[in-house]
Amino acid sequence: MDHGMKHSSFVQVWPFAVTRSVKTGFRIVAAPDFLVDEHRHSLLHDVTAGDPTEDAVYRREYREGGSESLFLLYRVVYLKAADVGQDGEYAMSGPRRTPLIEGVVCTTPPGAPATQDLFAEVHRRCRADVRAFFEADTTSHPVSPCPSFDAPETGETLRVVTLDPYLTGPSPSEGSTVTAHPGRRPSRIRRIARAFLSAVLSALGLRTARQAADAGGSVPGEGGKNPVSPEQTRGGGSGGRTGTGRPTTGRPRRLARAAGAILLTVLVLMVIRKLK
Repeated sequence: MDHGMKHSSFVQVWPFAVTRSVKTGFRIVAAPDFLVDEHRHSLLHDVTAGDPTEDAVYRREYREGGSESLFLLYRVVYLKAADVGQDGEYAMSGPRRTPLIEGVVCTTPPGAPATQDLFAEVHRRCRADVRAFFEADTTSHPVSPCPSFDAPETGETLRVVTLDPYLTGPSPSEGSTVTAHPGRRPSRIRRIARAFLSAVLSALGLRTARQAADAGGSVPGEGGKNPVSPEQTRGGGSGGRTGTGRPTTGRPRRLARAAGAILLTVLVLMVIRKLK
């Protein structure tokens, strides 16, 4: 925890605002124009952590692949009813007060001085966009690109809480960007999908290739065959014959189960691709 400091020269900053409406989840309402132009403004949604408080602001660094850093200075408060044309003290999303995240992005450290006047200016610049979004109450409302301005150095200095940097970098397996800070687990969806698939195959009496290999058995389909054990040929196992020489129904059942497993696998893979 530290405190904002006075600076001898103006700092160029870009304002942003994140909030929700009655029917929507949290949405980025206004963002720095350069992030909107580059389609990177979604990072604001990920980086801005913290609980609502009136007596402090948060500062957090965003590092992308070790080559770029952005610095965010923001506060988390409750949206006032007057800002969106409602009666009462706070804007309500159903029975709940509506959180509002508003602040600035800086491209160089140490960022803007954390003063009351700075956040009053951010609020003034984003207020119309926040009201338009709240009244539209739709996820299709466009993000407003905001130009930079010189951060004022006047006003009461606010207490600043510095959060751990938000780190991103290339994934070793896919080359994609993943978060590196604690608590985020990008592979959770895949693990759930694998567990679901394994449970379905078990219910159908089948095993995945990995389960079969771990059990010391053959992998179905390996070499274009499904090997049959001596016990199956002698004892009337699945795919063999009974002691009377009549063929069993094991093979049709196996084929039906395999077809069902393939269909479920395709559906699970489609869900994984949708959720990426």
